Amino acid sequence: MADKIIVADDHPLFREGISRIIRRIVPGNIVEVADAAALWTEVQQTPVPTILILDLIFPGFEGAKSVSALRKKYPNTAIIVISMNDEKLTAEEIMDAGANGFISKSVSPDEMVNAINQIIEGDLVICIDSQDQLNDLDIDSAIDKLAPRHMDVLVGLGQGKTNKEIARDLDISPFTVRAHVSALFRNLGVSTRTAAVAIAAQNGLI
Repeated sequence: MADKIIVADDHPLFREGISRIIRRIVPGNIVEVADAAALWTEVQQTPVPTILILDLIFPGFEGAKSVSALRKKYPNTAIIVISMNDEKLTAEEIMDAGANGFISKSVSPDEMVNAINQIIEGDLVICIDSQDQLNDLDIDSAIDKLAPRHMDVLVGLGQGKTNKEIARDLDISPFTVRAHVSALFRNLGVSTRTAAVAIAAQNGLI
């Protein structure tokens, strides 16, 4: 069965543009909606959507609150917010609410394609122009300040394990691992597993 992908935004040109980008990445049936009421109607139709592409602000949508509700209802759906908002704190709030990715509309199409591909492959991704990179001293300090559980998760990522495998090793739920990964990325100033693994390797953790 083909993937069901919902693109939700009240700007027709954006919906058309993002639908073109998605077709380059994932073959599937794309449904475009312009408000939250239509979004909820579509997500409840069979099959369950594989991917949700959401603007941050459109009629009836309540940002992090709506993302959290969608995550609880559809735990296996990839939720990607693509927004004009380029604030790191906003991106972190949306990720903490359960999104798999937060992408700025200001990034290039190639960056957007790369970010979406990483999300589909299982990474948690923040792709915004205003991201600040930590220098080596900041990274060393961040590593030293990691909570023991976050360190355990980082080691698991470095070993190439999935969230489910890390959850099994640590005897916690995959959802809890996901929350730890999000917090870990924030503390290390990274947005992908690859970047976190590189830091783990640089610090002799793997």
